[in-house]
Amino acid sequence: MGTMPSAQQLRGQLNIPELGPDTPMYRWLSSFLAQASPLPFRDLWNTDRPRDPALLAALQPVDDAITALQPGGDLSSQWDRLTIAARTARSALDTEPMGDPTVDEVVADIFFALKTTLLIAVVGQQGFVQISTTELVNSLKSAVTGAAAQVILNSQSPPPMPQRYFDVATNEFVAQMSATTLSLASFKYFANRDVSPGKRNPDIAALPKTLPAVAKQFAAQAIVNFYTDWEEKYRGVLATVHGCDERDFQIDYFGDLNRMRQDYVHRNGVSGQSDGCKVLEWFKSGDLMIPTPLNYCQLLTAFPDAELRRKPAPRNEGRDRLNVRADLKLIREFDRIVGESSGPKGAALDEALSDWIAKNQRTP
Repeated sequence: MGTMPSAQQLRGQLNIPELGPDTPMYRWLSSFLAQASPLPFRDLWNTDRPRDPALLAALQPVDDAITALQPGGDLSSQWDRLTIAARTARSALDTEPMGDPTVDEVVADIFFALKTTLLIAVVGQQGFVQISTTELVNSLKSAVTGAAAQVILNSQSPPPMPQRYFDVATNEFVAQMSATTLSLASFKYFANRDVSPGKRNPDIAALPKTLPAVAKQFAAQAIVNFYTDWEEKYRGVLATVHGCDERDFQIDYFGDLNRMRQDYVHRNGVSGQSDGCKVLEWFKSGDLMIPTPLNYCQLLTAFPDAELRRKPAPRNEGRDRLNVRADLKLIREFDRIVGESSGPKGAALDEALSDWIAKNQRTP
């Protein structure tokens, strides 16, 4: 709301002569804006009211301005009050310190990130199939129309040929290939199942039984992106709020996501480690990792809300990754020697770390 136009700017953008004061259109628009424009803010305010006093103080004037909106009142003055409140709140959010997040707020942010990631994946997959299917239907209609014209009108002109390429620069199908086009044949190869163009939001039962190949790519993006958000951002933030070490979090749900991430990244989406998932038991070894709509739903229903809200017990045992950089020659020599031995690389690294610690540890 920080970029809301003033009432004068709004009138200039609309540029409607009939929108003068005291006209029927003005009164209708005033009533509509007073009732409709606050709805998104009110929904968020009612479901996720700020608990942080500083954040509440910054946003309260916006809520007050919205509450004061009167459908029959003067549109210009009301809109300007709301605009000023929104811009002031935006400035405060950008420049003034807010309180530290609570556990509930961090967990809510993690769940929101999951929903957003899944939304992008599902909408992207449906959009990919929709584009291909719509163009195919339009091409068939054009061909049928052209053939009918030849028969009825005895036309000698050939029927129109289907567009063969999708141009990512214009988001349109075109006839000529270029550096920014993808062939329709490629679309059909990846999106090999039809979804009815007339059904914009198919439910689970209406989705194709055999999912398109492109679904694996969108699934990989969703799983990798969400797990990376957890590992690189939210795990540390939540540990700070709980007052614990981020390694203390040992949650099967995220362990399963990591297994799937490994298979998407290192096995081209063919299940290997994913066969060992404990919560998200979707794939067996060797499966092509294309989640079903019910699998996506389980990501939401199995979200470990309660576990994340509890402070984890200190973790002093187990194994974890060592995120460090080392000299390339040493790494290659280490890999060579481990490869020639019969032991696992982890055990060799344990031995090397133990020797280094014993050598450099100071006696208290």
